[in-house]
Amino acid sequence: MSGSNVRQKTTTTTFRMTPAERAAVFAAADAVGIGPSTFARTTVLHAAGREAPIRKRRDAIAIVIAPALGQLGKIGSNLNQLTRHAHVGGRVDKESLTRLCDETQRLTQAVLALRDAPPR
Repeated sequence: MSGSNVRQKTTTTTFRMTPAERAAVFAAADAVGIGPSTFARTTVLHAAGREAPIRKRRDAIAIVIAPALGQLGKIGSNLNQLTRHAHVGGRVDKESLTRLCDETQRLTQAVLALRDAPPR
C-alpha cells in the first residue's frame, strides 16, 4: 500500500474501553508488529467483512538506519548536481568532490558501526 493511500483515511471513530481492554489491544497489536490504531482498524474491518491491508510498523533496525538513509539521499542529490554541472561543461572543483567523498566515508563508517553494535 502506498503512502498516498494511507493518507486517504480522513475520518475518525472513537470508542471507549476499560484500562484492561486497552492494555489487551496494545499488547495484541505489539505482538503482530503494528500500532494499536492499525490493529483496531483491521480487526473491525475484518469483522465487517472488509479487506484491510496491514502496513507493518518499522522495526528497530529501520528506525536506527533512517537517519543514515536520509543522509545518503542528501549525498546522492549533491552527486547528481555535480554530475549534471559537469555534463553541461561546467567545472567541478576538487574541494566539492573531496567533501562528497569524505561525507560518503563517514556515512559508511556510521552504518558499519550500527551493524556491529550490540542489539538493544
